[in-house]
Amino acid sequence: MAVKERDRDKNFSIIVNNISKIYNLYEKPSDRLKEVMSPRHKCRHNEHYALKDISFQVARGETFGIVGPNGAGKSTLLKLLTGVATPSKGLIQVDGKIAALLELGAGFNREYTGLENIYLNGTMMGFTRKEMEQRVKGILEFADIGEFINQPVKTYSSGMFARLAFSVAIYVEPEILIVDEALSVGDVFFQNKCYRKFRDLRRDSNTTIIFVSHDIETVKQLCSRALWIEYGIQQMIGNSVEVCNAYTNSILKKNGIQKREGRKELEKTYPLKEYDVQKFPPVSYAKESILSKDIQILSCFVENSSHEIVVECEILKEYTVVIIFQSKIDIPQGIVGFVLETVKGLWVVNCNSMICDNKANIPIKANSINKVEFTFVMPPLMNGDYILGPAISEGDMGGFHVHTWLYNVGKIKITKNPNNSALIDVNAKIQIYQSGDIVKE
Repeated sequence: MAVKERDRDKNFSIIVNNISKIYNLYEKPSDRLKEVMSPRHKCRHNEHYALKDISFQVARGETFGIVGPNGAGKSTLLKLLTGVATPSKGLIQVDGKIAALLELGAGFNREYTGLENIYLNGTMMGFTRKEMEQRVKGILEFADIGEFINQPVKTYSSGMFARLAFSVAIYVEPEILIVDEALSVGDVFFQNKCYRKFRDLRRDSNTTIIFVSHDIETVKQLCSRALWIEYGIQQMIGNSVEVCNAYTNSILKKNGIQKREGRKELEKTYPLKEYDVQKFPPVSYAKESILSKDIQILSCFVENSSHEIVVECEILKEYTVVIIFQSKIDIPQGIVGFVLETVKGLWVVNCNSMICDNKANIPIKANSINKVEFTFVMPPLMNGDYILGPAISEGDMGGFHVHTWLYNVGKIKITKNPNNSALIDVNAKIQIYQSGDIVKE
């Protein structure tokens, strides 16, 4: 069924109901003609489901992410949402004017100049020339491609295409903005500019944004919810952090181990008595965690310098993250570590035995209980809640396999940071020079 518009729930910009997209695959081009000409309509093709039974809703003003590996069906889904293609089964309801960045240069006439293409795209979006003239200044300032705006777009680099296409898309004030991987070709400063514009759209307008990217951390930060597609099948939909973590888990589970010779082992180990383990708090974790029958994390917590377990931490003071785990197997190249992330899933601390201090493997013995401590000075993070997640892996810098990775093991709260306007406070020393003299230090 085709995309249907205007007859829908006004609380949602997009409603996708049980859609599938089927392509007929032929072994030879002639088989297509033979099938059409066959008096008995003999089937000479195989059906390929690019998408199968996909359903979701996107609320008005929501930023919705779509993740999945290459070939998962993400681009096909976007083409269905924009009306470039129609679903073989199911129904798509769209309420709003769509601006889409699916492929670089899509909707552009390569023989026209950049300026001419601005007006062309405006016409395609239903704007009059006068209405577009009011928007041209903003588009040119945002795209910042200088005199190239008067050159045919066939002379543009992919980065210039991205600049102009994105600028046009946001300044035609769409009700629905769909962005694929087009921004990945732009320079880092323009990408940052685009992400700041995304934040402005989310804050100041009711624009619905569909964001597709392989950058999982960006999806976590920008999107409130996300959809994970793989093999054309809907794997999971929900909170963006939970969906992205589940998708990342699936990738990690598929990773093999690449071992390299020459890694040194930690030289110092300390005895651990059974009663030492029993006095530590048992661990709890999110259901989407990576678990192993061979390795079990028993406890994970944060201690202050007096060896007291704490949940509130102050910046620039020393703390220790303690991980206690049991192993049923030998792991000659063990890696133990943890991440500290924001509630939105942004990693602010990533520490493990491969990248910290000794830069060495931990030899883990079968039927052993192990305790690993990471002592560090808490960086000047913004006040707020941070989530602790320990992990046990095997391998080296050339490749590794995750045995267990627990999410949401514990929460710590950063307090008493007086400078609380950014994620990290650099506590800079400020000097002001006037007429060659230091006025303030």
